[in-house]
Amino acid sequence: MSRKTLQINIMRHKKLRNVIVLVILLVACFTGVFAQVNAGDSRAEIKEPVPGIFEGSEVFNITLKFDVTEFMRKKSDKDYLDAEIIFHYSESDSASYDIKLRARGERRREICRFPPIRLNFKNTKTIFGDIDSMKNVKMVTHCNMAKVYDEYVMKEFLIYKMYNYITDYSFRVRLFRVNYVDTGRRGRNYQKYGFLIEPLDLLEKRLNVFEIENVPLKYDDMVPDILDRMTIFQFMIGNPDWQVASYHNIKVVKGREQLKGVPVAYDFDYSGMVNTSYALPAEVLEIANVRQRVHLGACRDDTTYARILGEFMDNRENFYKTIDNCIYLDENSKNYMIKYLDSFYDLYTKDRIISMLKMTCVN
Repeated sequence: MSRKTLQINIMRHKKLRNVIVLVILLVACFTGVFAQVNAGDSRAEIKEPVPGIFEGSEVFNITLKFDVTEFMRKKSDKDYLDAEIIFHYSESDSASYDIKLRARGERRREICRFPPIRLNFKNTKTIFGDIDSMKNVKMVTHCNMAKVYDEYVMKEFLIYKMYNYITDYSFRVRLFRVNYVDTGRRGRNYQKYGFLIEPLDLLEKRLNVFEIENVPLKYDDMVPDILDRMTIFQFMIGNPDWQVASYHNIKVVKGREQLKGVPVAYDFDYSGMVNTSYALPAEVLEIANVRQRVHLGACRDDTTYARILGEFMDNRENFYKTIDNCIYLDENSKNYMIKYLDSFYDLYTKDRIISMLKMTCVN
């Protein structure tokens, strides 16, 4: 091979190598661009499995875009508003869905500038399979803008977590850091804490039960131990705002093979442990305020009360840790909850609690 021919072949190889390198760079470049687009595109399809929304414990960041001005003006529990919810499931990635929402809560729609919300995920497939297409997902909100209402939200959230220790027949909750984006004329954007309550459909599936509705019920129709755990828990947190007979702040469920129902309590914002400014006890209770405990459960013998109370002693450390470990609650609110809990356990150590339970129990 001549020297000239060798030089030509070398040049051809160099050009071919340069073309290959250029192609590789272009592919890498476009792949990177598409990866960035997918990472930044809030509507990108999420293919990786994500645990159910109520299976996690860390605070989740979401954005809610809707006409906040219209929502606060009407507070309608009939008319749904169009909304967009964005789940920020990592620092760089998110997923967005079109949903509908409306106000809920008869009393709180009257007293709250910003009432609780009912989210409707109908025909929506989210990154969380457990809430897909659900029409009734309750969200507890801040009620009003003052900081104290943020504390109310956090305290009620912690009560739900405490109740989870007492019985599986309790709603799970998930705390959110919510960015509200007002698409209405005022265009106000702000951030608040809120939490979702496990839909009844999920609880039914989790516990293999179904709901009982519009059936006259009394305490004898309830599974005794689970009823007693619920009523003593309500006594512990100072919550008189419930009733089995009228299903007030109570869902009643039953297993296929069970003869009796099981109460599942919710809505604890009227409790003395939360101590909201709007919580007023019913006049028939003859207590000055909700901080005064009153037992509205069934009358039992001392042995039965002692056995159920023993479970509350077993969970004492869990209750205190739930409060102590919450980094989102200010120290004054923590101290209030702890002292209120102290007063319950003081009754136990001084052997006064059973006599108090019997004072107002229901035969």
